Amino acid sequence: MSRTGKEGTEMATSAADHRAEQAVLVAEGCSKVYGSGASVVTALTDVSLALARGELVALVGPSGSGKSTLLSILGALLTPSSGTVRVNGVEVTALNEAARTRLRATTYGLVFQSAGLVPFLTARENVELAATFAGLPGRRAAERSRELLGELGLADRADHRPSQLSGGEQQRVALARALISDPQVLLADEPTAHLDGDRGAQVVEALAAAVHRDGRAGLVVTHDQRVAERADRVLQIVDGRLV
Repeated sequence: MSRTGKEGTEMATSAADHRAEQAVLVAEGCSKVYGSGASVVTALTDVSLALARGELVALVGPSGSGKSTLLSILGALLTPSSGTVRVNGVEVTALNEAARTRLRATTYGLVFQSAGLVPFLTARENVELAATFAGLPGRRAAERSRELLGELGLADRADHRPSQLSGGEQQRVALARALISDPQVLLADEPTAHLDGDRGAQVVEALAAAVHRDGRAGLVVTHDQRVAERADRVLQIVDGRLV
């Protein structure tokens, strides 16, 4: 091996070791299989990864490659057929459903393609509703909701209902809702898929800031090049395998 190649390998190994030391979330050997016999479908095969504090990872790959399946497993929404997921040393895959629900409410922040806001509640009320599930007292929930909406440029839109907000504004409300519990892990599934350039860019910047500024571990499933450009690391998944 050339000196340059050796140094590159050593740097990559050092970076991997650092991520492992700083890891908030670790997945090891995760696979997901549906059906049995002739109808078996393998959605995910032996995937291992670690997400470190303050690191934004972009997960890219073609449709049907297993991106959303992996995110659901990492987010304690889906149980792998084999393998383990640990958050802060706690094995998520060994928890019962009630414990996983509590974990999602307090440790995870989840953002999806659709903002999924309650249509008859204002932006502020949508965020405060998530705070109640996370166990925040009413006064603190109201204070934190105002803070987050202000940080995301939505202070003057806090009392508007979803139908009165643009797509980008709705996604930023969804991000505020995901951040209300001060989660250690932030996972997003195609959060800019339905947004135009300017609105999508606002959401990308808000996601990156929420990870880098506050030291969260973040992973975004995306086809958006802007997300990949703001990520610290890009992983590719093809046919259920990380490559």
